[in-house]
Amino acid sequence: MGDCCVALSAVNRRSRWNACPGLTGGVGSGCISHPGRDDPVKRISIIGSGNVGTNTAFFVAERRTTDVLLVDIKEGVAAGKSLDLMEAGPLRGYVTAIRGSVRIDDIAGSDIVIIAAGRVRKPGEQREDLYRDNAPTVRAIARDLRRLAPGAVVINIVEPVDLLTLLVQETLAADRFKVMGVGGLLSSTRIRCLVSRALGVSPREVTGLIIGPHHPSMVFLRDTIRVSGIPATILLGEERLRQLIEEARDAGDTILQLAQRSTSYYAPSAAAAALVDAIACNTRALLPVSVRCEGEYGVKGLAIGVPAYVGERGVTRILELKLAATDRDAFDQAAAALKTARGHLAAAPA
Repeated sequence: MGDCCVALSAVNRRSRWNACPGLTGGVGSGCISHPGRDDPVKRISIIGSGNVGTNTAFFVAERRTTDVLLVDIKEGVAAGKSLDLMEAGPLRGYVTAIRGSVRIDDIAGSDIVIIAAGRVRKPGEQREDLYRDNAPTVRAIARDLRRLAPGAVVINIVEPVDLLTLLVQETLAADRFKVMGVGGLLSSTRIRCLVSRALGVSPREVTGLIIGPHHPSMVFLRDTIRVSGIPATILLGEERLRQLIEEARDAGDTILQLAQRSTSYYAPSAAAAALVDAIACNTRALLPVSVRCEGEYGVKGLAIGVPAYVGERGVTRILELKLAATDRDAFDQAAAALKTARGHLAAAPA
């Protein structure tokens, strides 16, 4: 078994979540009273109350992880959605407090901040064009974070994830391991879903690790795509697995083309909530996230998807795997393209 497979024994493993009572659907208070934490309660703020921000709040509430503050600059939006979420609590069985605010200053002292404020990509639009529109908003939020919650662990969901995650980290001038994006985790859950559907098995039994940019050039580590430890190639065959990988690679664009006026938001929200679990519960889960690398995987000065241990202080360590030659080449090419894109954006007039 190669290095990638050894690493994946921890990725997506259900026992990770069992460390936090209530996270697997049972009755309990989840991480709010987790005994292994220095601080019994984490304060989480979500900036942006659109589809992604609101659904993230809902998933966090259902996991009973911690209380949530929703912030949106549009008067009444966050307050209205938080009230709606709270009224669902008696039926959904959660008692998590969710409140809304129009005031960014209310995030002061937050332990975890999720950035979900930005417009979504249009059909056929290049991510670099989307960056030009979303960068000013994300930069302004990062400046507010530096003033109000400088010690927070920050999760970015706004696209393009890798480029904007780096922008947040640079604007904050923060420890690079305290800022992460959801890219790799989102792509991993997509291939898990597709493989489970193809085989008619529970997605909980499927593992898969995707590294590189959150972009069609992402690298699927085939040896890590397994069902209860059995390589998916044995169960599906090489050609069928290749088809599923391409379907997962194009999933974001497919959803965008079908929905037209909205991009995916349930899966990104679920990925963000999973990161909140890992941070709030200090599970030190091994998850693929976009984080700034400084020499890891031969990358320097870029945020890119890599496997990392995630706990209450953010990323605790990036796990460097020995990649197969084809995967190494694909990763290097994708990283080079990401570096070029960043260079073009940096050189463009503000």
